[in-house]
Amino acid sequence: MSENVNIDLAGEINATTEKRGFQKLLQHVRSGAAPTLVMGVLSSRRPWTQFVATDNFKAPASIPRLSRRFYRNIEHFQANYLMIFLGLFAYCLITTPLLLIAMAASFFGYKKLTSGPNTWKIGNWELTKTQQYVAAVSCSTLIMWLAGAGAVLFWVLGATVTVVALHASFFDAETLALSDDPDQFPMIEQV
Repeated sequence: MSENVNIDLAGEINATTEKRGFQKLLQHVRSGAAPTLVMGVLSSRRPWTQFVATDNFKAPASIPRLSRRFYRNIEHFQANYLMIFLGLFAYCLITTPLLLIAMAASFFGYKKLTSGPNTWKIGNWELTKTQQYVAAVSCSTLIMWLAGAGAVLFWVLGATVTVVALHASFFDAETLALSDDPDQFPMIEQV
């Protein structure tokens, strides 16, 4: 009953671990996908003369028409809306120099942290890379709070949402020349 069975266990195991959630997002940002995504959206920007054409601002005829108009305009002018957000954000950075300094300090601190050693010794304590990141995030959060980043964030988001909602609600994109796609803005209204 006792047989010697020889099983060859030589070989390589290629185990790839799937990154999830925040780690996956960080991987995409580090690989350069975020700037590519933003540049892809910005390449679909509509002309500003078309975006601000005052002849096309009209009150919607009904609530269902308002809803369709709103979603169509969001889709049609998404790059323009992104540029408005970026412009308001740049305006806030220029008018709040302390916030600009805080962001630069956080950026350079992060760069120093990623290129530094895996462990730091402070006195008798040895900080691992995770503990270093926690300390850096805590310090950055404190600096941003002292610089007023929360107020700037809410102002930029509030102003952007207001401008986008007003433009998307009252801009009648159906009156534009339909050179790109004739089915993009159908003139048939469901009653």
